[in-house]
Amino acid sequence: MKSNSYLVYQLLSFFVMKFSYKIMNLPSQKAEEIFLINPTNRMYPLIRLTTASIEQVIFEKERLHETIDSVFVSLRMTEGRFLDIHVSDDIISNDEEFDSIAISVDHYSGPDLNDIYPGIKNAVYPVSDPNTEIAGILSQLSSYSKTEVKQKRKIKIQDKPIVTYVTMAVCVIMYVITYFLENKYGSVNSLIFLGANYKTFTVGLYEVWRLVVCGFLHGSLWHLLLNMLSLYSLGNVLERGIGSLKYAAVLFGSLLAASLTSLAFGDNSVSVGLSGGLYGLFAMYLVNSFYNHTLNNYAALQVIIINLCINFMSGVDFMAHIGGLIAGIIFYFFLSDKRSIVLFICIIAILTYKVYFNESRYTIYGGTDMQVVEMYEDLGFKNHAEKTLENLIEVWGENQ
Repeated sequence: MKSNSYLVYQLLSFFVMKFSYKIMNLPSQKAEEIFLINPTNRMYPLIRLTTASIEQVIFEKERLHETIDSVFVSLRMTEGRFLDIHVSDDIISNDEEFDSIAISVDHYSGPDLNDIYPGIKNAVYPVSDPNTEIAGILSQLSSYSKTEVKQKRKIKIQDKPIVTYVTMAVCVIMYVITYFLENKYGSVNSLIFLGANYKTFTVGLYEVWRLVVCGFLHGSLWHLLLNMLSLYSLGNVLERGIGSLKYAAVLFGSLLAASLTSLAFGDNSVSVGLSGGLYGLFAMYLVNSFYNHTLNNYAALQVIIINLCINFMSGVDFMAHIGGLIAGIIFYFFLSDKRSIVLFICIIAILTYKVYFNESRYTIYGGTDMQVVEMYEDLGFKNHAEKTLENLIEVWGENQ
């Protein structure tokens, strides 16, 4: 234990007893730090108490940015900043990464926070027995927490982004399968066979499962790598913050909206990739960052660069990106106001009507369709091949 560790507990008591902060346990936190949360504090809803020196922040700023974003997303906090309090004799400069102060006995450096937290400069003081001081503070906090237990809000930040990892694994597996199939059958035929969003099959044959399955397919290694990097960056923040169930709803709900938008406003093309769902996550992340004043963080910049790279790739489906983007914005507000989901359902209903019930013709690629049918038969799906061909003949006739 560091000699000044008891000062952390004095500050802990100060913020908990006087300003109603609560201890927050985070998966990524270190032994020498304590995170405190008070969503009602408009200036600093999140505080870190640490015995680490201010110089160490430069080596952990990415971790702290991800932690801050996860907490703000999880608690739907739309204002306030992060306060980093170092129990040390460091000197705080004006260009620190976060709002920071350094405090110890007879030392205070950084912005004057006495107006926000009256008495903060005197919150730490010397004691003869640090261990006894810590034990007394913990006993005091324990008694205090029992009287406040009914008012406590449970804070849970998920440890691992399971949906993100599983989705990445499935995308990689599907790409490996595609790679082996395309050597014999060609890239386009292989992608359609595996579930690409292709109007002749998705709409004409009513294979609606393609609206989501297409997201797990990628046309090139570069396409896969960019999408997986973007998914990993967003998943580390969003899934940890809002939980796996809500995160999956945003990702695949946005992917569904993107696929329908592509079909509704485009001609017949082979559409694959997770970009539509990623744009939903991207939109949700940016809206949250805008409200939380964290748009300058590294994760946002990384994702922006990745998505710009994706946009400049050949064959990009811009309409799918727009559909995913709009869905992500709606989902952001849905997490705080359940009525917003009505708007999402209405949009999906309108797109579904336009795609499946509004008669419109589209370009037919008979040669490609026949090659996919032959691929079904060659790979042992003879009955399915015969039924598909029978239905395709009707689709071709309707689009003459």
